[in-house]
Amino acid sequence: MNGKKSFMLLMIAIALLAGCSTKQAERTEIAADSELSEAAAAAASTSSITQYLVVDSTALGKQMKINVYVPKGYSKERQFPVLYALHGKNGNENTFFSNGLNVNKRADKLIQSGEIEPLIIVAPEYDNSYGINSSSVLAEKNEYRLGMYEDYLIKDLIPIIDANYSTIAGSEGRYIGGISMGGYAAFHLAFTYPDLFSKVGGHSAAGGHSAAVWKDTPDYLSWLYEGGQAQSEVDPVMLAASTDLSGLSIYLDHEDKEHQHIADGNIALLEQLDKVKATYENHISSGGHNNKYWSSQMDNYLRFYAGTES
Repeated sequence: MNGKKSFMLLMIAIALLAGCSTKQAERTEIAADSELSEAAAAAASTSSITQYLVVDSTALGKQMKINVYVPKGYSKERQFPVLYALHGKNGNENTFFSNGLNVNKRADKLIQSGEIEPLIIVAPEYDNSYGINSSSVLAEKNEYRLGMYEDYLIKDLIPIIDANYSTIAGSEGRYIGGISMGGYAAFHLAFTYPDLFSKVGGHSAAGGHSAAVWKDTPDYLSWLYEGGQAQSEVDPVMLAASTDLSGLSIYLDHEDKEHQHIADGNIALLEQLDKVKATYENHISSGGHNNKYWSSQMDNYLRFYAGTES
């Protein structure tokens, strides 16, 4: 194992998913090399699997948990697209796999029916950070966590996934999306690094200045723009105005009972996307800002990211 890879260690546990039953293996430490892909290929030969990992983040200086869904039939002989699924405030790496969202079971069903292509889904823990670089050292501000979280997600997480799995390592096979706070983070990251992603989704996105965001930033979120980055480098609406988004497909949605400030933020982003002639789709459906709504829309989200052509 070379020095470039040795800075990260993984803790892995594989849960084999067969119908509704789950069998959990013992947690095992695996270095950041092809051993992880080989373990996934062996385990996913007959059913999809979920791998529970812990990775040492250089950007944050601490260990972070991630869950990885690997589709049935995964092998090193084929490259798979990857969806990075970002949780909302007070969520964690388990959010997309529980609370009715059950992204693993939804993906199994849609892959089986041929509605989506087999894909890898990575759900990282990233605390209540909004996925930005807010502080050079770890800190807390009320219920929020400050640190180099953007670097963790972009410079730590993506390389470790590409190093350990048989992925489509270009933007054409890399997607990012999130719910609530995760929608802000997804838009921020995709608009900051449009060369890394081809699809981005903000599902009831909530956060800073405008889109995926509040139209006017409340005082308790002012720290979003105080971490050494100008607001123009963090705010999704301002990023949309200054970034070439021609290579991105964009998905926005929220509920008809959405908080008004979030709905207003989405409108602000839509107006900016229209100005720059970006490719997007926008959906408003029945529901509130909660897991029940996101659960009702999960199949649509997966169809957007990995849908097969009709």
